[in-house]
Amino acid sequence: MNSDEIDLDSLLKGKTLQIYWFLLTRGEAGVREVQRDLNINSPSSVSYHLTKLMNAGLVFQEVRTGKYRIRDEVQTGVLGLYVKIGRRMIPRMLFYLSFLICGFSLFWIAFFFERRSFQTVDLLFLVFLGSAIGFYIFETYKIWGMKPL
Repeated sequence: MNSDEIDLDSLLKGKTLQIYWFLLTRGEAGVREVQRDLNINSPSSVSYHLTKLMNAGLVFQEVRTGKYRIRDEVQTGVLGLYVKIGRRMIPRMLFYLSFLICGFSLFWIAFFFERRSFQTVDLLFLVFLGSAIGFYIFETYKIWGMKPL
């Protein structure tokens, strides 16, 4: 059974999503390591969720080490709001925020230095830019709070 045949939104919830996120950010882990780091009561509970992930084709177990690794990275549910860079999961909104701040600030600075005077339109632009930056900071903060771990 592969990940196309399974409703990943219903699979990746609760502890299963936490374990999947853990493996995304750690690279590999054994049952006891997942249990300890996520404060899950029993190793059988961890094994149950790992088996669900394996049946969906998202995770595999290395024969040599017995550790679990991600086979297929999915972008569904809350995972679609993040970008994986190395072992870190970064909210996509952070990139939009960075582009907004850098791009529009450089744009305004270029025009401001060309005119060499502060005008009403500059104030309106800065109010607009500040509002947009505030919006993106708020949305990024909300998304950051949605991460499973």
